[in-house]
Amino acid sequence: MTEIDLFRAIGDIDDQYIQEASERLGLLNDAGASSTDFEEAVMNKKTIRIFSKTALIAAVVAAALGITALAAVIFRTKVESTDGLEGTWNSAGENHTVFFEDARLYMIFESSAPRHEYQFKANWLPSEPTVGVPDEYTDYLSNTGKGSVLPYEINSYNRTDIQGIRYCFNGKETLTKQDIWNGYERTEIVVDYTDSPLSFNTVNYLILFQPEDNYLVFIGGTDPMETLEKIADNLEIRLGDEITEFYDQGSDIAWFDLGRG
Repeated sequence: MTEIDLFRAIGDIDDQYIQEASERLGLLNDAGASSTDFEEAVMNKKTIRIFSKTALIAAVVAAALGITALAAVIFRTKVESTDGLEGTWNSAGENHTVFFEDARLYMIFESSAPRHEYQFKANWLPSEPTVGVPDEYTDYLSNTGKGSVLPYEINSYNRTDIQGIRYCFNGKETLTKQDIWNGYERTEIVVDYTDSPLSFNTVNYLILFQPEDNYLVFIGGTDPMETLEKIADNLEIRLGDEITEFYDQGSDIAWFDLGRG
């Protein structure tokens, strides 16, 4: 049985059994709200998705064994520390060896599930976009701002083969959160670019990975993290066709930094 098969099998477990076990162990109260730090992974039982249910089952098992619930969650989003990052970058059809000497952190996304096309619709934005149209399904929205300000950028990684590519940040990176949220693996990172050639001082990044359908939502900007979280909370995702044709772009390294193109 593959890991994805296991996730789907767990997803078929009757919600009633999960609810009862959670209540007995004190993970949920009678109203379905969490009474632990696992609140965001549990969600409302009416909106819980297969992957977030998997996280809840992990919490049930963890509580029964007397260990921290979050420690039982195996994230498919891997965040690794590094002292510079070397890899292959394809430019104009030719592969080149590159070295990002100021990279201190990179991310990889593991999933054997089929990749899908998807689009998002932003139902709330803190300011009008300068690129893209709000309230419509799209794969890119941005308020580019000017100078050292870039309020937000929302990008999709549906057509990009994210498996096998290490995405790094070039600055002083701090991982501030990694959890299960609304069925996504959510990772929040703050990057200080003070000593970087980029014009930004500090940029917040919120990355949502859905390993079940194998797509990525990227939100970054100089707006506060709470603002980016509100953007994410009001996104609608429309899942499209499975991607059956791929191309080898020749790269095994890339960056997430805003302002690098």
